[in-house]
Amino acid sequence: RNKTMKIYFTVISLYCATVVTAETATGPIAFLKSHDAVVQSVLVAAPDTLPEAVRKKIKDHINAAFDFPELSRLALGGHWEQRTTEERAHFTKTFSGIIREQNFDSFLRYYREGKITYQSEEVENGNAVVTAAAPLEREQIEIVYKMHLVEKAWRVYDLVIDGVSTAEGNRRRYARYIDKKGYERLIAQLDKQLDRLLQTRK
Repeated sequence: RNKTMKIYFTVISLYCATVVTAETATGPIAFLKSHDAVVQSVLVAAPDTLPEAVRKKIKDHINAAFDFPELSRLALGGHWEQRTTEERAHFTKTFSGIIREQNFDSFLRYYREGKITYQSEEVENGNAVVTAAAPLEREQIEIVYKMHLVEKAWRVYDLVIDGVSTAEGNRRRYARYIDKKGYERLIAQLDKQLDRLLQTRK
């Protein structure tokens, strides 16, 4: 489970360098490849130790490239409907913040050493499934991107890594926690996790 989540956060960071609208990149693979090109150009121009401004630039694009409200809704599953508007906003902010920070160093190593191969895309009614392969720590993993159009721009709302859906994994884990300890304890724990991650970046 920890390995899958590590890969999940790494890949999320990898493809959040910029936002490309459907008018610019009409297909989902073109959208993902455009991220490759932009991230690579940023890294090539930057020193080995990235200045904080460059790190921030990359992180700031995460929220724009992914559909975090949908990711958050899927993560909470049935518990999402039970939350107030304010609670949903709080969860989305914390959840997206964790993804922004998690495994940033791993992302840098991965992007500099690895290479994604996009194998296929299926597009239907504003939804898309892209299948890709990527090397990671001397092994090949399959990544399936589930995407949809939001205001004419492709957004990722789930990643299936070696057959394991991250949205489903989050939903099961959070549901177990909520059933055992309650939602308030869950969001408190996530807030603490985000605070710890932010402190390590200072």
